[in-house]
Amino acid sequence: MLLALAGCGTSSKPTSGSAGTSGEASGENSAGTSEAGNSQHTVAVILKTLNSEYWSCVAAGIHQAEADFGCKVLLQGPPSESSYDEQLNEIETVLAAGEAEALVLAPLQPDVAANAVANAKIPILAVDTTFSSDKLLSYIGVSNEDAAASGGEYIAKKLGGTGNVVILAGVQGDTTSEDRIKGWTKGLEAGGCTVLDMQYTDAVADRAVVSMEGLMQQYPGQIDAVVCHSDDVAMGAVNAIQQSGQDIMVCGFGGISGAAPVKEGTLAATVDIGPYTMGYNCVARALDAIEGKEIDSFYPSEPAVIDSANIDEFLVKLEDWTA
Repeated sequence: MLLALAGCGTSSKPTSGSAGTSGEASGENSAGTSEAGNSQHTVAVILKTLNSEYWSCVAAGIHQAEADFGCKVLLQGPPSESSYDEQLNEIETVLAAGEAEALVLAPLQPDVAANAVANAKIPILAVDTTFSSDKLLSYIGVSNEDAAASGGEYIAKKLGGTGNVVILAGVQGDTTSEDRIKGWTKGLEAGGCTVLDMQYTDAVADRAVVSMEGLMQQYPGQIDAVVCHSDDVAMGAVNAIQQSGQDIMVCGFGGISGAAPVKEGTLAATVDIGPYTMGYNCVARALDAIEGKEIDSFYPSEPAVIDSANIDEFLVKLEDWTA
């Protein structure tokens, strides 16, 4: 799926922090600034998919940056987060076409992405998920391990420093999924909890339902909480739990589609990782790279656990992002 987005003019820039934090405007930092409204450059951005609330929020940040900087963004993504061949084809097509002056990737398969850009003649950046390559100039995203660890620590505290927890992971072998598994495990165990089991769900709700049903059968009455790769996976777990009649705490990850369930009390919490800010900043940094400005190797997004205490503040910010 390809969206060619062209915009001009200016509007307010997002802050660099997540809910409950503040920071400089996303288009501004000591490593170089692309001034609003003055760019005639073309940036290609290939996300993991455009078919989820999380990635739609990343795309909203990209839209805003395009409008602020007056550039042209070629935005695309495959049908799902397991559409590996489709994303590879998108990468190869963008590089062969020669229109884009920089390419930003959220790779489904980091090793495949690294091979695909090995001979690229334009700046290469990563958003949300990084990969190892001599061509990679900068990663705009979050430490998935640290973010998941903060969520694990939160759940452990909510459980009183004890309890059995299962992990519903994303796609096996995906760097993001594996980093989140490490983080969840680290945070939960540091807080005194036991990780009973972990299952992959391919980052889709339907698989999460099946996995959660199987885990509840395997560990009847023993599961106190489940921590999830994404908010979509978390809602799959919720559906299975509600059908079983059990009382199991659920924590999501991503912050976007999990916001309403947190407000309703369906989810105990979600970990916001600032997808809108990631989207905005990846375009800003790509423009800096095109213009030959020095950029940092990592622009971190600050994670924040969203629960009943700060959900109202977060919903206000989310409404502004997606307006």
